[in-house]
Amino acid sequence: MINGRRIYDADAHVNVAPQMWEDLPKEFAARRPRPALVHDGAELAAFTAGWLVDGRMEPHALGPGLQPANPPRWVVEGTNRGSLTLVDADARIRDLDRLGIDIQLLFPSTLYARWTADPRFEAALFRAFNRFIARQTRPHSKRLKWAGLIPLREPRESIAALEEMIKFGASAAVVFGTARDRMLCDESFNDFWNEFARCKLPLCVHMAASFPAFDSCVETFLDAHALSMALPAQMAFVALLAHGMMDRYPDLRIAFMEFGAEWLFYMVGRIDHYIARDREIQPGILEAKMPKRTMKEYLKSGRFFICGEMEDPLMKEEISLLGEDQLLFSSDYPHGEGRENAAQELLARTDISERHKQKILYDNPIRLFGEV
Repeated sequence: MINGRRIYDADAHVNVAPQMWEDLPKEFAARRPRPALVHDGAELAAFTAGWLVDGRMEPHALGPGLQPANPPRWVVEGTNRGSLTLVDADARIRDLDRLGIDIQLLFPSTLYARWTADPRFEAALFRAFNRFIARQTRPHSKRLKWAGLIPLREPRESIAALEEMIKFGASAAVVFGTARDRMLCDESFNDFWNEFARCKLPLCVHMAASFPAFDSCVETFLDAHALSMALPAQMAFVALLAHGMMDRYPDLRIAFMEFGAEWLFYMVGRIDHYIARDREIQPGILEAKMPKRTMKEYLKSGRFFICGEMEDPLMKEEISLLGEDQLLFSSDYPHGEGRENAAQELLARTDISERHKQKILYDNPIRLFGEV
């Protein structure tokens, strides 16, 4: 609790740890991500280590596909690594107590979006993570919740992963903004989405540099934050809302995590401006891929949620756009952007009502993810 308020952190992370690969199938065990150290890395700032997988190091600080992320030196050698990786779940609980967080929903590292182009290997890595986090959170299941990864590109494995994560107690499913080079509405995923609609779990779309075509456009960390790690949000928004998935699956609840919220104004205005005109001029065969409602209507439906920044100057306008029950609080712990005091930042604001603060910090996450 903070100042007598319960806090539900709707987006925190588990950093990569070698223990996540312990139950990889034998055929993939030798390909597991391995911590690697660069010995002549004076030009690489803090990024003198990475996870070596399929001949590529992630994260890397120079060259196509560069991005800022937690390198293995910070979690293999660093302090408090038991909490950061959840290898020591008791240590994470102590961190929650220190931060005043009552409940925390845990997501994987965004590096999972980039491990491999091999769909079968990716599915094995995703499912190994799900089993790891299920084991580690079980002793503290009232306070540590988790989202399970869906290997969309491997159809049989995606459904098996869903069934397994439900069995193990996942609070949500997580995908990235694209399944590598495929949109989330790709017809090859239809069998999975049909099955997912029956399970009633919320779907979280998490920030990551998931679309490989952006790699060649990125030359600095700022490019990564502005392009490769940001634009997949808009691709997922088009796939899930503008392609009619919220019509096809009327109980589907969607949350966008760690992309911020300001981009919604552009996407809603842009798409709603063109819906009617495009419907008039495009070939009629495309109508099946069109939404039945406006983006503003979907956002007001009570089924669309988003984690914004607690210092966001547009928060009042976002509440007006979405409704008061849709904004979620997140700390992004333990990532390095200094968000540990985000709840206090919100509580200190004078332009947001006390009722709205209560909803953002606790009531809205409970509404999406369910009672404790």
